[in-house]
Amino acid sequence: MTKSYYAGMDLDAPCGRCKQETRHRVVTITDGVPLDLICMSCNSKHKFRAEKPVSLSTPRAPRIAAPRAASGGSQFQRLMIEEQGGASSRPYAVATRFEEGQWLDHPSFGLGRVMKRLGKKVDVLFKDGLKTLVNG
Repeated sequence: MTKSYYAGMDLDAPCGRCKQETRHRVVTITDGVPLDLICMSCNSKHKFRAEKPVSLSTPRAPRIAAPRAASGGSQFQRLMIEEQGGASSRPYAVATRFEEGQWLDHPSFGLGRVMKRLGKKVDVLFKDGLKTLVNG
């Protein structure tokens, strides 16, 4: 049996912004299939995604990814593999003085390595890139 949809109809659908299945209202229909929806929780407008058909075949074992070589990673990842293994990091605080080469743990950016000291500032390489932090 095929589902029948109409504009203004309420239905449950996954919402990309809410990150869960929420109540949506159908805005536009094309050939009997919803085209656009509006989330009733966050008011975001997005495309309708039809449910994936359930496979009746036997489930497969999960794939196990092979370890990647260190040469293809970012500069941060290479430094982390080469230097950080076994080294300790200190929690970041403005009053704590960090020198070049030291590892620190920032509450927002995570683990990072001090690359350069510039007076009362330090350039720190984090996973997301180079950041300049105030440092005593």
